[in-house]
Amino acid sequence: MNEKKNKHMSICDRTEIQECLYKRMTFKAIAKLIGKDATTVSKEVKLHAQQHMNSFTKTNEICCKLLKAPFVCNGCNLKSSAACRYARRVYVAKTAQSAYEKTLVESREVIALNKSEFYENDRIITERTV
Repeated sequence: MNEKKNKHMSICDRTEIQECLYKRMTFKAIAKLIGKDATTVSKEVKLHAQQHMNSFTKTNEICCKLLKAPFVCNGCNLKSSAACRYARRVYVAKTAQSAYEKTLVESREVIALNKSEFYENDRIITERTV
């Protein structure tokens, strides 16, 4: 297996995941295709799946199919049908990429402290760990 270790997913990887979900491929097959671990693909889909409601949605109940892999409606035959009364959960590559980029930016933001605030916080933390 040609796994890309310690590499972030790209928009191409996410688009491939989306397309493969429409083809009803397993996480293992998708992972092999994009060179990632199946657990990584599963976590990506679970984390970035979004709820989609339309005029067919008649209940807040969860479809039993969403409780097991692939956890989304992308490949479901009833997704665009009035026969399905449940809210849909879909994986959209562009939305997932935007959410990832936002998280990346937020995780790199710095807490602005002046010198005295820094030392005061350090003192508080040190006292609580002793």
